[in-house]
Amino acid sequence: MGKKILIVEKNEIIRSSILHVLKREGYEVSAAANGKTALHLLQTEKFDIVILNILLKYYSGFEVISYIRSREDLNQTKIVVISNNFTADNMYRLYQMGIDDMIKKPFPPMEMICRIAKLSELIKAENGV
Repeated sequence: MGKKILIVEKNEIIRSSILHVLKREGYEVSAAANGKTALHLLQTEKFDIVILNILLKYYSGFEVISYIRSREDLNQTKIVVISNNFTADNMYRLYQMGIDDMIKKPFPPMEMICRIAKLSELIKAENGV
């Protein structure tokens, strides 16, 4: 069974593209267009991996990451940040917050597939599967 992934991206085209690529690879995928919807989904469902942009409506990606890392039941969730504007300060802050990976937009679909597959293998190893 594929890992459960939440995509949080304000751009509908990018969100739909990631969703399609990951579903095709066998992952169970949900999507949110903003931080508010993401927080609601994180309160009601368990995700193995969250892929998110840092620039979101209502709640920023930083706030969503803080929420994930503050909850003991979500603390093992892998986080991948996607952005087209990683500053040195943002990169440092994100890694300090405990993200697992970052991908600069635009990116080829194969890059997303490879990085998510690597995180999925890491999850399996951590769980002894």
